Amino acid sequence: MKLEFLGVGNFFTKQDYHNNLLVNDHILVDCGYTAGRSLADSNRSFADIDTLFITHTHADHIGGLEECAFFNKYVKGGPKPKLYLPNALIPDLWENSLKGGLYDAVSGATGLEDYFDLHPVADNFSADQIQFDLIPTNHVQNKFCCGLLLGNKVYYSGDTQFDRNMILANGSHSDVEAIFHDVQFFQAGVHTPMDDLLTLPPEIRQKTWLMHYSDDYEQHTRRASDAGFRWAKSHSPYIFS
Repeated sequence: MKLEFLGVGNFFTKQDYHNNLLVNDHILVDCGYTAGRSLADSNRSFADIDTLFITHTHADHIGGLEECAFFNKYVKGGPKPKLYLPNALIPDLWENSLKGGLYDAVSGATGLEDYFDLHPVADNFSADQIQFDLIPTNHVQNKFCCGLLLGNKVYYSGDTQFDRNMILANGSHSDVEAIFHDVQFFQAGVHTPMDDLLTLPPEIRQKTWLMHYSDDYEQHTRRASDAGFRWAKSHSPYIFS
């Protein structure tokens, strides 16, 4: 299993790209509005993406879906990309986010299914013989968001406030080789403060890669490395057996 971040920045990043994850070069977990630029900057395009999954409906995770939809319908052509979508996001993704740009009664494009091969997801789905287990998170009150357990090898937190029990429950298994976890550098808010991550056991910190961070992350590199954390980087492959 190959993982590569199209970006590791937070919503406001100007130096990186949004925190979107590429699996095996063609499965895209989240599609923020920097996804197309990140693909282009790494000599790829949406033509290389045939499968997508969305964790929640903030723009840094869905803002590139309109470009992806139009590209596949009007530029690439051929089969529609598969879109695995948590049941809780149907019909919210279309009605409250994408309909304004993609609805086109003249061409008959009046719903998600006209752009994507839609696959509703309850608890898990499989692609490339990898099982993706959904792990609901507490990100923003009353808005669905989830992380993922990928092939029982990688725990990907998604956007989440600190949840010690969830991290230990999903990251402590001996089969889990790496944890990729959301981080911010202040208290409160809707992400996980580094100060809280520092309270985790050493064996958990040592296999945790920090992601979804702000552009000023270099101010915190010493504290992170002293605790055993590493920084996820854009366009760097991570290989898991």
